[in-house]
Parts: sequence; C-alpha cells; structure tokens
Amino acid sequence: MISLAMIVRDEAARLPSCLASAAPAVDEIVVVDTGSADGTPEIARAHGARVVVWPWRDDFAAARNESLRHARGDWVLVLDADERLAPGAAAHVRRLVAEGTVDGVDCRLVSTLPAGGLATTVAHWYCRLFRRRPGVQFAGRVHEQVAPSIHALGGRIVRSDIVILHDGYAVPDGTKLARNLALLRATLAERPEDAFALFNLGLTLHALGDAPAAADALQRALASPTAPLARELRAMAWSTLAELHARREQWDAAAAAAEQALAHEPDLAVARYVLGRARFARGALAEAARLFDALADAPADALGMRLAPTAVAVARAVVRLRRRQWAAAASLLEPVASLDPTGEAAFHLGNAYLGLGRLAAAADAYALARRRGVRDPALARRLALLARLGHRTTAAAGG
Repeated sequence: MISLAMIVRDEAARLPSCLASAAPAVDEIVVVDTGSADGTPEIARAHGARVVVWPWRDDFAAARNESLRHARGDWVLVLDADERLAPGAAAHVRRLVAEGTVDGVDCRLVSTLPAGGLATTVAHWYCRLFRRRPGVQFAGRVHEQVAPSIHALGGRIVRSDIVILHDGYAVPDGTKLARNLALLRATLAERPEDAFALFNLGLTLHALGDAPAAADALQRALASPTAPLARELRAMAWSTLAELHARREQWDAAAAAAEQALAHEPDLAVARYVLGRARFARGALAEAARLFDALADAPADALGMRLAPTAVAVARAVVRLRRRQWAAAASLLEPVASLDPTGEAAFHLGNAYLGLGRLAAAADAYALARRRGVRDPALARRLALLARLGHRTTAAAGG
C-alpha cells in the first residue's frame, strides 16, 4: 500500500492537478492542512483524502512528520500542492514499490523558473518515495529532508526515473521567501556553520535580490566544515556566486567562481555563460564566442538547467556586434526580439540594423526596447538621431 502524504495551506487553485497526477500511483491520500481559508480541505476530501487539521508551528519537518503519523501505507510518496507527477511517473512509482529492493527513492524535481530570467528550469534530486518504518522522519525547519534518517538506519536510497514537475518558483512569492528566510535564520541561530542552511540562505537572499548578503552566505556555506555540501550543491553554490558577481560586473571574481563551478560539473550552463560574459568584458572575443556558441541548443546540464534561448541569442549576437558582423547579429536577434520582455534583444537588434544602414528598422527596434524598459543612454541618443534623419517609429514595431 502506498500513501500520498502532503502538507498544504490555501492551495485550492493548485491542489486538484497535483492529486489527479498522483491518483494512479497511490492507495490513500493524507493531507495535513496548516490553516487554509480558501476551501483547500474540502477539495482534498472531494479527492478522497483524509484531512488532518494541524496548526502551523514554523517547522516544516514537524508538519511532514505529522503527515507520516497518519499514513497507513508501507510506502510513502511526498508531494506539495505546487507539484505533480510527470506523465509516466505513476507507473515508475508502482514498479519500484513492487520490486521492494530499496528503502528510499530519489526523484528528479524539475522546477520552472520565472520568465525573463537567465535559466528556464532547474532540477534537483530528493528522496520523495520511501518505506514507512519507525525512525524514518523529516528533519529541518525548512528545506526539510528525510534521507538522513533513512541512511542512519542503514537504509539504501537509489535514483529513479520518477520525475516531479514543480511550478512553485515560476512566479516569485515574496511572502513565502520571507517566511523561509526567517526559518533559515532561526536554524542558523542554533547551528551557525550548518552548510546546507547557509546554502539555502544564499539562494533565498538571491531570490529576494540581496546580492551582497547572498554572496556572503554562499561563501560561508562553501567554507563550512560542518557536513560539507555534496558536489552537486557545491557546483550550484559556485555557479550562483558567479552569477551574483557578474550582475555587479565584478568580472575577475565572476570568472573565478565560474571556473570553480565547472571544476565540479563541467557542463553547467550558467557557469559557462558567466565565464563567456567575463571573457567578453576582458576583450577575449574568440573565447567568449566559443563559450556562447556552445550553449546554443545545449541539453539540460547536470543541475537540470536550460538557459533561456533569448539570453543565449543575445550573448552570441553581442560578440558579433563587437566584431561588426551586423548581418550575423541581426539573424540571431530577429527571432527573439519580440519575445524578450527586458527589451535587451530589441536594443541590440537596433544596433545591428543601424550597422546595416536599415534606419527605419533600427528606429522600430529601438522604440520597442524603450517600451520594454531599456534605459541605456545610447538608446535615447540613437532614437533622437534617427528622428532627426526622418526615421520615426512605425506601428509595425509591436508592443
């Protein structure tokens, strides 16, 4: 028997698709509700769940363990409401449980990232399917884990073909980020050198836009001797540090962090991109072009990351613009300029058209860049120059 164990709060919009995806994989559903006010418990019951009302106590592990206390299955599958089993995953769950040769199963959690960012997805491995037995429980106020308790009992955990799709990062939620930040700080008040908590603190601060504090937390995580980060997490920490340095145009530090990340995982997309940016900033155009071109149509890397096609196209085009290869730059930018919400692709497309002498097209591209929020001083100057030459924007420029 397989139990689905969930903790929820105000998830009426997302819970139905999660439960529908898991239904073929499980025999019972246990939902611990920590204070919903939107009808979530009623939706859960309508899908056959046993609902346990449990007051929130600022401790995710405690809530998870409450769900395990009410589960009756020999095996437990853990999902959140913003997740769903990928097509075909339910069959993998049933097969692995039927084989019964392990104590826990790592599932690949594939998260969709916010639109307009550098990457579109990221993936991590988490133990989300495991035998229910005494002593198996979650630990951690936030970013809670069950795997350590399984290992402590001598259990074996293997990676699997089970994919869980997660959309909770697609639209940043400041309230949840602030909650996680408070829980992480409470954890670190008790265990100041906890590398995993420091790592997650860095990622949370990065998501909140506090680059200096994020960089400090990630550097402390990498240096901590307390339960050092696994290779995959060290690679991600270095890659995120590289991105943070690049955003502040600290190119030497960005390149050094990117090289550290690539020493752990040679195919990391963000690290390769940042290294290309650093090489470009230092005038090493040939190496920058090689790094950027290799990212075109690249598969997901070891962290499950795929770069946004627009970001890759702009990077490749900027090298060509520096080399005055106007037509090559335009061919890269034309397919993505209208899709880029930042306006950066449109701005560089205007530069390419200007180099080609296509002044009316340049004016339209620059106008689109301005509407999308580009504030580069060169943009205003070039629009003014084109207007004086009689090349004003047309309605065809789009919005």
